Amino acid sequence: MDFFEIRNWFAHNLCDYLREKEEKELKKLLSVISIFEDVEPPEESVLKEVSEEAPIFKLEGGKFTISEDPFTVDYVREKTEKYWEFLKELSENFEPVGEDLKKNVEIARELFKKGLYFEVHEILEEVWMGEFGEYRDFLQALIQIGVAYYHRENYNERGFKLLLENALELLSCYNGEVLGVKVDKLKEDIKRAKEEGTLIEF
Repeated sequence: MDFFEIRNWFAHNLCDYLREKEEKELKKLLSVISIFEDVEPPEESVLKEVSEEAPIFKLEGGKFTISEDPFTVDYVREKTEKYWEFLKELSENFEPVGEDLKKNVEIARELFKKGLYFEVHEILEEVWMGEFGEYRDFLQALIQIGVAYYHRENYNERGFKLLLENALELLSCYNGEVLGVKVDKLKEDIKRAKEEGTLIEF
């Protein structure tokens, strides 16, 4: 598996869990998190399924190891740290976001705060694809913000600034509060981020 496939595996399972609250997706993530964190791994059937989906995780003695180069191991370690921080703060009683636009935006905000920028794109894209009304451009703007910071994380400053500019254009017809987001403040934050590289809050 390359970095993109690993990234997609993590994001797919997390976003499916947030949408439907299926325990299976959570258990899959915890099985990998348990490599680096003090987390009880789930039952062996889940471990076997994960090792088939993501063959970089080798099942040995009821627990996973990673048989890859040090760069891949570091990437997975960093990913699991961020996911574990996010999941620890996620209430056990959280409501799955489903197709509810406001709930999706709220959870995207929490993902963004934890630096899970690609996951912001993944959680919002599904509802954006089904939204053809007044919120379509707004959702796309938030997606672009997530992708912008993902690019910046990967040292693509040009892509970062272009995507923020696109987000600003998409927000031009919105003001006040939209789906719990204070749009006027967000626009100002985007302008500042373009100039100073600061972190946006939405």
